[in-house]
Amino acid sequence: MPRSYLVKKICIAIIFILSPQAAFAADDNLLDFWAEEIRLFGTANRDGQWVDHDLDDRRSSTFRTNIVSLDHSDHKVGDLSLIYSPKAADMPQRFGFVSGLWGEEWSLPADASLTLWVKVEGRRVDGSWAVQLVDANARVAKGELRGVSKEWSEISVPRSAFSPVEGFDWDSVRTVEFRASLGEDARVYLDGVRFVAPGGVIGITDKSLDQRMREAKASRAIRIADGFQRQARIPERDLPDSDNGAANPIKLTTAFAKMMVGEDLETANRFLREELEKSSVLTVWSLFETPIYIRFYNYFSTGAGKYPGRLSPEVEALLLETLWERNEVENDIALTRQSTWWMQGSENHDLQAKGSSLGASAIFKDADGYSDRVYPNLGFGAGYHYGHAGYYGPGGDFADKQGGGRADLSDGKDYTPAEQYAAWVDFFGEYITERGKRGFFLEHASRGYAKHSLGFLDLAAMESGDPELQLLWHKFYSVYWADWAQTSISGTRGGPKTRHHRDVGGPGDVATADLVSFHLGGPANASVWHYWNLLNGYELPPVLWRMILDREGMGEFTYLSRGVGEEENVWPRPLGNERSLLVETESRFLRSTYVTPDYTLGTQMDHPAAVHSHLSIAGRWHGMTVAQSPLARIVPVGLPSEPDAVGRPPAEWDMETMLHTAHDENTLVLQQSRRWYAVHPEWFPADAGRYDKDIGVWFGDDWDKKVERDGWVFVRKGNTYAAVRPVTWDADYERSLPSTGVGNQINFNKPYDPPTVRILNDSYSWNDAGTIMQLKDRFAPVIVEAGTVDDYASLDVFMKDVLDNRLELHKTVVPGYHVMVYVPSGNEGREIVFNAGAPEIPTVGGTYIDYSHPMTFDSPHFQSVYKSGVVTLRFADEELVIDFTE
Repeated sequence: MPRSYLVKKICIAIIFILSPQAAFAADDNLLDFWAEEIRLFGTANRDGQWVDHDLDDRRSSTFRTNIVSLDHSDHKVGDLSLIYSPKAADMPQRFGFVSGLWGEEWSLPADASLTLWVKVEGRRVDGSWAVQLVDANARVAKGELRGVSKEWSEISVPRSAFSPVEGFDWDSVRTVEFRASLGEDARVYLDGVRFVAPGGVIGITDKSLDQRMREAKASRAIRIADGFQRQARIPERDLPDSDNGAANPIKLTTAFAKMMVGEDLETANRFLREELEKSSVLTVWSLFETPIYIRFYNYFSTGAGKYPGRLSPEVEALLLETLWERNEVENDIALTRQSTWWMQGSENHDLQAKGSSLGASAIFKDADGYSDRVYPNLGFGAGYHYGHAGYYGPGGDFADKQGGGRADLSDGKDYTPAEQYAAWVDFFGEYITERGKRGFFLEHASRGYAKHSLGFLDLAAMESGDPELQLLWHKFYSVYWADWAQTSISGTRGGPKTRHHRDVGGPGDVATADLVSFHLGGPANASVWHYWNLLNGYELPPVLWRMILDREGMGEFTYLSRGVGEEENVWPRPLGNERSLLVETESRFLRSTYVTPDYTLGTQMDHPAAVHSHLSIAGRWHGMTVAQSPLARIVPVGLPSEPDAVGRPPAEWDMETMLHTAHDENTLVLQQSRRWYAVHPEWFPADAGRYDKDIGVWFGDDWDKKVERDGWVFVRKGNTYAAVRPVTWDADYERSLPSTGVGNQINFNKPYDPPTVRILNDSYSWNDAGTIMQLKDRFAPVIVEAGTVDDYASLDVFMKDVLDNRLELHKTVVPGYHVMVYVPSGNEGREIVFNAGAPEIPTVGGTYIDYSHPMTFDSPHFQSVYKSGVVTLRFADEELVIDFTE
């Protein structure tokens, strides 16, 4: 019988044709794709059931499984292998792979062979497995897989060794399935599963770049359709009205999806009308409402929609009027005359307001009844209720002014939507170009805000109707993914992050990875913060495919990039910007990450004299990720003891810490900053408990081994080793020594005393769960060292090497304030000198850290001279130049 996913075809405006038969490609470099491989694997529990029976579940962007996992530490092809656990799957009869998620089929010539790498761990290993191929009509061809053992073996079964039933169609093969006698403790490793013929290969798990790009292109339309179908069919009972008066984003997204698939338009219009009726100036700050209202009009309106007529006339009229009312508050043409580095409130809210201003003016310049209207020339900058309360100056009208501080930036002229549109197009042309020159975003790599800001830039460009701006946005999107690719392993992003609140990361940290997964051929996510990514027609260039999917090919390297967001430190602040970020500076923030196929170790190093904005200090993430597990990571955290600014009780840990750091390849030194300076807008709380707190190091509990020795904590996960040590002086011992001073000098170190102090081994404790190292000295520097099995034969060898490293705390004038000197294991023995007692620039190998690095982006694969706007992407002999100045 046919497979379940052939039963229906999914439509968006047109009928999509299923992907063509998978063709053989050159056996060049076979690449893994983390989001696809776990979905291609399935099990069957009874006769008449095939391993594709739950394929509909596996197509979902939210699919998760515990029966098969990725292994980066033990593989033969590409970056990873798959581990199958029969017990987790309730010991099914069969297991195997489907030909694709979206209707792909294998066409196998007579000289093709099924080839795979396999090994089995466990007490019972069956050296011979039954194997069968199943075609589109549920006919089978049976064979035998011989030679399975506890060691990796590459095994091939030629097509001629299969016995097909009558009528079996070799041109429409849909699954390959195995039957084996395995114990409950078995772990089945599979890698490099493919069909091989003289003409090349068809990859099943690992695929050539050509095959991956071809399949992604062929399935793109049906993946988009599938994503919107899933969103469209969320039951109304699961869409309760919000209790705060704002629109329900899931309800709006569901209405949008219904219109995209052209289903249940009456309900979709009702949903949209009900949410529009809630709109008020009190919700204009919303990150979601105005952008989706703009897209509703551009996709479904009678006059301008891509799919016209899906909006009812009454709802279309209400939509336009609501957009006008919201944009009257958000849109102030004075902002187009200010720097693109001046941000109202916060980066993502600023970008929402400005992107919506461009998108709305693009609509109104051509809309009947609106094109001749005049926008209020507000002249008070941040005019969308971000921090509405505040002093507006003598005679300030709280009711009329509605935000923006003590300014009148109006030039007194009247502006039509067309004039607003032209100003905003120019503004965003400069906005994107500037970030191509200097780097992006201030809210860097935030698990939440990154996808917001990307969506609002997409809104501004793609809904503007301006071809040049759209091309510029696609350039930006490629450079964004190049930056993401430098520090990401199988969708897990390492490296420094900002505004990464309340989360060290882990399996659920996939918000941004879900965006790029779609462009790599993965499922479409049409949910609240991702739907826009399905609409813009963007395609990853081949060099980015290689960077993202070939981590081993990328090798080991340090990635340096210039951060943005240092405040201009202008006093008094320009009127109208009392609540804004003013960050048009050559920021002295240097992001540094050491990247290997097995781990990343990174930080943002801030110049001690840098002037921070209120956001550059928020939710800072530094530390280590490990390819083998998203939960095996080392991250410094704050240990709050007081309620936060809004009265919430303190959590066990948070990410609100400011750290002074130094990084060199596989070594990171970090310490809670003793001094730093930030310029806060008048509305942002500078509560005492937010920073300057007890400090911990989050380890989690997913390490293969943990050993504590001589003040160090050593851990191993897969191929990765790490060592962590708080460096604290033995105060009791040092203070017990007889003083050689007289008078007031007994309170200071003396020049004829020993130059160093004894270092305490008992410098930390553990929380009850054993997952967080709690420092006994909140200002102790902490060393993090990393290594791999390629560097050290065992954890014991790694430990011995680290324990032999030179580590000293040198006295300064006042006892307890020291300069740490450390010579790490690798890095050619480059000495790190780190002042733990006062703000100072560290040295590495005798050279001071240069926070004003001359490159915006700097790795072997990704380079741009600072402020040049010319970006070069390289992988092996492939090169792509992206020029923002053209």
